[in-house]
Amino acid sequence: MGYMIRNKYLKVIVPLALIVICVYWYYSSIVISGTSENGMWKVTYSKNIDSSEPYGWEGHLNQRNNDNVTVKAIVVEENDRVKTSINSFDEGRAEDGKITVLHPFSDDFYLGPKPLKGTVVSVVWEHDDEIYNDIVQIR
Repeated sequence: MGYMIRNKYLKVIVPLALIVICVYWYYSSIVISGTSENGMWKVTYSKNIDSSEPYGWEGHLNQRNNDNVTVKAIVVEENDRVKTSINSFDEGRAEDGKITVLHPFSDDFYLGPKPLKGTVVSVVWEHDDEIYNDIVQIR
């Protein structure tokens, strides 16, 4: 009797596990991310799979705490060469649909080819008249 019950569970669990593995594999092939050492910043690159949107990979920076800071710049480097540098941020929705929120900070900063492994995103920010530079490595 115990053998039949175990067999029924296996018929449910094995296909379920395969689905979870496939979804994880698919998701990991279209999303790359990294977090700064202090855990304050998360960078996510995601492949745009919506055919009505521009083709390519989108980069998004997100502040993971609620500190009231002022972001001064986002700089993206590949192989020690600056690929993107943004130093002006206005809260709201841009014409291209991009939304920027200043507190906690959230902004799209990139649309283009898949970022290379080892891409570095620097976040320059200010708090209480002190300037900080946090690094996020994309692996």
